[in-house]
Order: sequence, then structure tokens, then C-alpha cells
Amino acid sequence: MPARRLPIPLLPTAVTLAGFLIHAFWPGLRTRFGLAADTVIDDAVTVAAGSAGWLGLAWLGVRIVDGLLRRLAVAHHAPAAPRLVSDLARFAFFGLAVVAIAGSVLHLPVTGLLATSGVLIAVLGFALRGVLSDVFSGIAINVEHPYRIGDWLQVGAAGAGAPVTGRVVEVNWRSTRLMTNDGTTVVMPNGLIASSRFVNLSMPDPSYRTSIRVHLDPAVPVDRARRILTTALLSVDHLLAERTPDVVVEGVDEAGVSYLLRFWVPDYGSEILCRDAVSAAMLNALHHAGLPLAVPRRSMVSLRHIDPDPNGGELCGRMLRTIDLFQAFTPAELDDLSHRMMRRSIPSGATVFRQGDPGASLFLLTEGVMEVRTCVATAASPVVLDRMHPGDIFGEMALLTGEPRSATVIALCDAVIFELSDELLRPMLHDRAELAERLSDLMADRARRNAEKRASALRPMPPAAVPQRHDLLDRLRRFFALPRA
Repeated sequence: MPARRLPIPLLPTAVTLAGFLIHAFWPGLRTRFGLAADTVIDDAVTVAAGSAGWLGLAWLGVRIVDGLLRRLAVAHHAPAAPRLVSDLARFAFFGLAVVAIAGSVLHLPVTGLLATSGVLIAVLGFALRGVLSDVFSGIAINVEHPYRIGDWLQVGAAGAGAPVTGRVVEVNWRSTRLMTNDGTTVVMPNGLIASSRFVNLSMPDPSYRTSIRVHLDPAVPVDRARRILTTALLSVDHLLAERTPDVVVEGVDEAGVSYLLRFWVPDYGSEILCRDAVSAAMLNALHHAGLPLAVPRRSMVSLRHIDPDPNGGELCGRMLRTIDLFQAFTPAELDDLSHRMMRRSIPSGATVFRQGDPGASLFLLTEGVMEVRTCVATAASPVVLDRMHPGDIFGEMALLTGEPRSATVIALCDAVIFELSDELLRPMLHDRAELAERLSDLMADRARRNAEKRASALRPMPPAAVPQRHDLLDRLRRFFALPRA
């Protein structure tokens, strides 16, 4: 398809042609109308027509430049050219028009005028060298386009101060205006930006990776620290899902082992929210694991002793006490269960069990993140029902009723789980008959909450039936061969 020609502005073209034609043919027109030469009217018409022609030509040039800039912006899907470019075109065209009027219409000595103007310009340039530096830096910025309106820009301070970061809201002759995250406007001279190091946080992609540093005691195994910190990263929903976060060991210093939690944020405007969510999740994960933050060894503070607990039995016991399903057990029974439960390490991507598998055990997640998936007839791929974090349990229906697994559970990162089999629970249920009734009540409440999560994940599919308390009690008694009351 041939490119369309640039439309010529009619009004500037008409003014230019009319001015030059009247200026060129005025002697003949003056004779035809019987007007005398060298009169006030004759001089006024000559000067006005010649000036109109040159000014109209400058106006026409400005309109053509503006049209070209708009066409280039549309062709390259770029924002409109800054006002500075149009202002420079106006200054250049109308400046040349004034010189042309002085030489060809007013018949002034342009050479002497230019020499005098050159001296004046040199004096003014020396006095306004700072302003001119900002102006020419603005010209370079608008020609190269290192940043545009709406970009997040980080400009290093001239001294030892902290850099200034904000969204570009305006670029004019002398300065660039930035709007910070705090809602304040910062005016940065273009000369300062051009002479300092600046970073465009929105090009070529507004998303980028940032990190949070945390120090842990060297007594904590690196593999365990990675699991706990990775768990925190995977539990945050603000981060970019298509970019996988990770944890790396940065080094060892006086404060302990330095870990970097690296993650991707959508843009600079949301970085503070992402850092807040990651920091909160990291602190919660360390609290659940019973690990404090390390402090420099030279600091005069008391360090809390880290219990080795290599098998995690005490951590398992603490978590069991916070789970509603185990509220029916006494503290002594929970301690006994936690020390007899089997500890299992699950590598990233491994499957704990699959939907439909037989099972008679419950699992407590102490480190890592697990994803619960189910297969439905109307979906081509498994549907994600939920994500589990440290302190969550799964598989309780198979443990207490002997039913097949209702979903597939996969580890999203290296994880540690504790398995409670029916062989450990059976003696307690036989010794305490009332425990079965209490468990059935708790299971009914938990089944209702799980059904709500499942209905939300599978919407608009029909919700599954929620088992009632008496039905769960009957299944539990049959599975464990308990006598009826």
C-alpha cells in the first residue's frame, strides 16, 4: 500500500503565497490603481506583504514539522514528541524569518546585525551557561529518547546523597519532572540528568528482579534454610508467576550466613508492596521453623540458643497444637504422636500421593510448599485447588475413614513432611471412645471449609457434597473397628 502524502496546511500556504505575490507585483498594481510611489501607503503595503510572506513560510514549516512528528509517532507506535521539539522548530523557523525580513524587506545591514548579535549572544551565553546546558541537554534527551513520559527513572544524586526515583510526568526545555511514590514532585535539571548516571526502570520491560538480604545463624543447615526461605517466596501472590524466585547464598560475614531472596516484581510502583509481602512471609516462615535472625557477633545482645532438633520432632509437636483437628488430644498425646510420626523429605516436583490412591495416613507439612491438584472430566489439565504452607495438614480423610485420596499433592520446592499412620492413632481411639465423636465434629467443620475452597477453585462446576458429622463418625468407627456407643 503506497504511503499517503503529507497534507499541506492550507491557511499557512495561502498566507505565504499571498504575501510574496503582493510583494512581487505591487509596483504594477500600484500603477494600475494610480497610486504614487514612495508614499506611506506604498511602504506599508510593501513591508506588510513581504513580512507576511516570510512569516507565513515559517508558519508553514512549523506545521509541516509537527505533521511529520505525529506521523513518525504513529508509525512507530511511540508517544507524541515532546513539546521541546516543536518549540525548537518554531524558534528556528521564525528566527530565520525575522532575519530574512530584515535583509530582503527592510533592507537592513544583516551582516553587521549578525556580528553585533553574535557578541551579544556570546555574553548572554556565558552568563546563562547553566541554563543553556540544561536546554541543550534537553535537546539531546528528546532526540535519543532514553526515557519517556510514564517511565520510572532513577537518577543518581550529584553528591553522596541517595538517588531520586520517580515516574516521568513532564519533559520540557530545562527540566524533567518526576512524581515519586510518596506523591511529591521532583524537578531535575536536564543538565544534571545528562551528566549523572540514571537508570530507566521501565525499559525494555517494566518488570525486573530485586532481592532482600537476610542473615541466619551458621548452625542452620544451608539446605534447610533454602527450603524455609523458598517457602516464604512461593507463598507470596504479588510476585510475577512466570518468573521463578530463588534463594542464593551471598556469603558469610560477621552476622552469619547471608542469603539473598531474589524475586521479580511487575514494576517499580509495586516493588514496595512486594518487598513488604516477602519480608512478612519470610519472618513468618522463620517463626514457624523456630529460627531467629542472626546478628553481628560483636553486638552486645543475648543470642537465643538454637535447639538442634535434627529430626524436627519438637517443631512437629508445636504445629500439631495449632491445628484444629488435633484439639481433641491432650498435650501428652500430642507429644507422643509428634515423636513417633515418620519424617519424610520430599524433593521439588515430587508427588506425595495421587488422586485415587489408597491411603491410611495423614501428613503434616513443616517446611516447603505443596500444591493440591484434581482431575475433572471437563478440564484438559489438572485443576489447582489449593496451596499448602508449613503448619497445614492433608490426607486426613484417608487416615480417619480409609477413603481413597481425593486429590494429587505435589511439592513445589524441597519440603519436609511428617506422616501419621492409622497404626499410631488406632490405640488412642480404642482407649478413649469419646475421641472419635470429637474427631468427627472437627472433621465435619474441616470438610466444610475444604468444600468451600474446592467450589471456589472449580467454579462454575457444581459443588461436591459435604459429608455430615454422623456420616463421618460411622465411617471412622467402621475403619478403626470401634464399638458403637
